[in-house]
Amino acid sequence: MSERGMKKWAPYKSLNEQDNYLKKLHEKNQKINKPKISSDEAEIINNILVNYHGQELTITYWRDEKVNTVVAIISKIDPINKKIVLVNRKTILMNEIIGLTEN
Repeated sequence: MSERGMKKWAPYKSLNEQDNYLKKLHEKNQKINKPKISSDEAEIINNILVNYHGQELTITYWRDEKVNTVVAIISKIDPINKKIVLVNRKTILMNEIIGLTEN
């Protein structure tokens, strides 16, 4: 009789349907509700954006039920459409921002 080796310890990857289900379950467990920011934090974010002069910023934002962080330079602040455009052309809506710090 032969030894099964590592096949014995990989039962969850044996079927594609199980693998897809486990990936979706893991993604669902990673999702969080949008964090609330205080009025003080909102004031700090507003002051940084109003006094922005091309310095590098760390932007923490909530999108697709996940918290994301990016370090970038803002190329355009669009108060009419309530969004900021980064140098790499990525767009972040102002209501998605939950944290902003100067580097």
